[in-house]
Amino acid sequence: MYLPISRFFIYPLFFLGCLLTYAQDVSLIPTVDTLQKLDIQWFEKNEDINGGITYLEDSTKVELIWRSDYYQINVRKNKSPYNLVKLYDKEIGIYRGGGIYFYSLLLNDWKIYNKDKKIIRQRSEDENYPFTYTQVIDKIKKDYHVDLEKEFGKRQFIDVVRGWNKDDPYDYPKYMVSYSLDNEALKNYLPDPRVKEAPESYNYGYNFPQRFIFINGRSGKIELDMTTDKYYAAQEYYRNKIQREKITENSPSKVPNY
Repeated sequence: MYLPISRFFIYPLFFLGCLLTYAQDVSLIPTVDTLQKLDIQWFEKNEDINGGITYLEDSTKVELIWRSDYYQINVRKNKSPYNLVKLYDKEIGIYRGGGIYFYSLLLNDWKIYNKDKKIIRQRSEDENYPFTYTQVIDKIKKDYHVDLEKEFGKRQFIDVVRGWNKDDPYDYPKYMVSYSLDNEALKNYLPDPRVKEAPESYNYGYNFPQRFIFINGRSGKIELDMTTDKYYAAQEYYRNKIQREKITENSPSKVPNY
């Protein structure tokens, strides 16, 4: 029996495991009962209403998305940077997997289950990042006085991503924290001259000044801190920077993976 939407997300967290143990503010993280079935008729009826977006009594945002293989529900509590993604079987409405994001950063594992509740696909990015996302939150709060959890929705732009190109011998696991400047910081804004090395064609669509902070995902060291209105140029400069540093440290003919 499908439970009313107002009671939809009040259950203990199952599939996220120990995430709550390490979260900075657990009240911001949505939870899900993996045993609860989706009311398919309710989903299909509401998926086209208001763009598939509805709100619970506590202002939690619920987004319904029709996928080719699953029905997807995104859940975000009011003013929260955490987005819970849940996938349900289109025929019988059982929970088929999902994960949770902190901005654009996937936390813990992304798991997909078959109808027998066995994992058929699993993806994890945490193992290469001993410097955790909660440590990133603490570092940005301490060094830059920006609370990534509390700033959601208060700035024109804010994001946290991580990545590692394993095919690039110069690259290593890293976080990129980016956020637009507040009104006070804008008064003293001067574009960082270093980004001129990057092609201007990379910068279409991004013209508001942002601070870009690149953090080593292993050591927690801040590898680059720059403020510019050129989004792609900042990333290009970072790639050039780590390549120059590695070539300086090692023989150009044999550059080991970091």
